[in-house]
Amino acid sequence: MEISFLKIKQNPIELNYSKDSTSIVGEIERISRDCVKLNSTFSSEVTLICNRCGKEYKDKITYPLELILSEGRYNSNDKIDVVEFFEKKIDFDYIADSEIASIQESYNYCDSCKNSEEILEIEF
Repeated sequence: MEISFLKIKQNPIELNYSKDSTSIVGEIERISRDCVKLNSTFSSEVTLICNRCGKEYKDKITYPLELILSEGRYNSNDKIDVVEFFEKKIDFDYIADSEIASIQESYNYCDSCKNSEEILEIEF
């Protein structure tokens, strides 16, 4: 799903993105000439690999997602998450895919390993 930057005004617009098991629900509003702010909730069922036992498992992830979406290069040292777009459109498929990739690249533990008190030995 794509939305043109030109369609986003200063009044918040409701957003309801959904694809497969992933959704981004919230609102989007213009905060400057080149930037819009996304205030939403991200949720998805994600396939993960346990960093301890190596088993593949699925987990339902839900968290608040706040992003600045920039039309072109974003020039600031603010410590805020920014996604830059260069074709005058916001691509929510790209946002969802990058959130899922970020989750998959983090340390993830299956339920068995989260609750395990077994000491993990590594031989060198």
